[in-house]
Amino acid sequence: MRRLASERRLIAVNYAPNASQGYLRLPFQEFTGRTARLKDLMSDASYERDGTDLVSRGLYLDLPSWGYHVFEVTLW
Repeated sequence: MRRLASERRLIAVNYAPNASQGYLRLPFQEFTGRTARLKDLMSDASYERDGTDLVSRGLYLDLPSWGYHVFEVTLW
């Protein structure tokens, strides 16, 4: 696994009193053509996603009311 020199964190918070879903497009062109691992630092969850898809369509989030994720993002 090859990592970028800089570390990235992605924090998503649902400030609504109801569950919310949607896509969050990531504005990092260096993700294109790479694989991203998103490790939630607040739970045991870990996801691998296509970087090109994260830039073009986005990361799908489905959060409960007042829910959140704190992802550590690594690329290879």
